[in-house]
Amino acid sequence: MSATLLVWLDRSADALTQDLSSRLLSRAGTIFRAIGPDATRDTVSRLLSALRKDLAAEGDGEGRDVLGGWIEDLAPRGLGHYDLRLLTTSLRSALLAATADAPDVNAENRSLLESWLFQIALSGPMYLLVQRERVFQEQTAELEVRQMKAQLDELQAAYTDKTRLLEQIRQASTPIATVHEGILVVPLVGILDEDRAQALTEKLLDGIVGTQAQVVIVDVSGVGVFDAATAQHVLDTARATRLLGAELVLVGLSPAVARTVLELGVDLSGLSTQSSLAAGLARALGKVGLRIAPLAAPRPSGGLRR
Repeated sequence: MSATLLVWLDRSADALTQDLSSRLLSRAGTIFRAIGPDATRDTVSRLLSALRKDLAAEGDGEGRDVLGGWIEDLAPRGLGHYDLRLLTTSLRSALLAATADAPDVNAENRSLLESWLFQIALSGPMYLLVQRERVFQEQTAELEVRQMKAQLDELQAAYTDKTRLLEQIRQASTPIATVHEGILVVPLVGILDEDRAQALTEKLLDGIVGTQAQVVIVDVSGVGVFDAATAQHVLDTARATRLLGAELVLVGLSPAVARTVLELGVDLSGLSTQSSLAAGLARALGKVGLRIAPLAAPRPSGGLRR
């Protein structure tokens, strides 16, 4: 490397910056018009400074780093291949025109400049391609994240709706009716599993406290499967009922269910059982001091008499 080339480059830096900046800003619709004169001159100045460092080190790494950083900064603002090509061709034209009449720049030095310019022109499109690929991957990943988040939100909303619906079904599947002051009736339909039994007990205890009930009639005629687990759930509910001072009357046991209970060895002796809802209601009325009796005179409907 001839020291005269570096001396010439130091001496010509201002003129080269002015010439190259003018070339770049003369084209309408480019990134250079968008960033303005000051930013354009700064870009040119940094490239020329990188050129001097690379010539002194006999390399091209500084120039490629400056160009790569410039592409990284301006690609999001719309930098394209036309802008990149304009920069590299204008840089080459300005440097070759300035060295053509420079007596202290020989053919060997011009060859070094050409080699550096070639590497810069070759690296620019590669940097831009890599940057666009990275942006595309980031945008794709961001889109996938948004889609996954949207799916998770939909699943969460669906889960919330399902939970609310199941709660409504659970509440509807354990109705508690007040048939008279102090008497509650609970008709059970379907399968009395552990979750439903727990919900029934909680709701029933609240109902007993809220109505000051003395008798709870549980009708199991609609229970599809009355096995040992179901019987245990009923016994647990009966014990909880007694703790609040109320009596649980079990009605609706069919002969088949009764045989099943015996075969399973389940002890229901601690429960008050009746064959039908009517019999259970009669017992409950007696518990609260009432009974069913005909009226003295025929009427369209029956009545209760103390």
